Amino acid sequence: MSTPKAATQQNQAQPAAGMSKLKKVEWYAGQLISDAAAKEKSGSMEEAIVLYLNAADVLLVLAKGQDNYTVWKGYSDRALQCQQRSRMLMAARK
Repeated sequence: MSTPKAATQQNQAQPAAGMSKLKKVEWYAGQLISDAAAKEKSGSMEEAIVLYLNAADVLLVLAKGQDNYTVWKGYSDRALQCQQRSRMLMAARK
């Protein structure tokens, strides 16, 4: 039996109830990146820039709380990618 499309979209728009706080924040950062990409694709560059920068901020907060270098590096690299993407969008709109 297949899941209705609306129910699938709702699951993607909200974190699962059993997630840890860390996983919820990771999910939120991912949502910000997805939303930024959607705004970029639709031509809303200003909104995309803001969303990418917000995602970078959240990822840097996640990185700051890590003791494990590998996990810290993963968050930091994703934050850097978001910052670079926002810089590219800013440069393109001039």
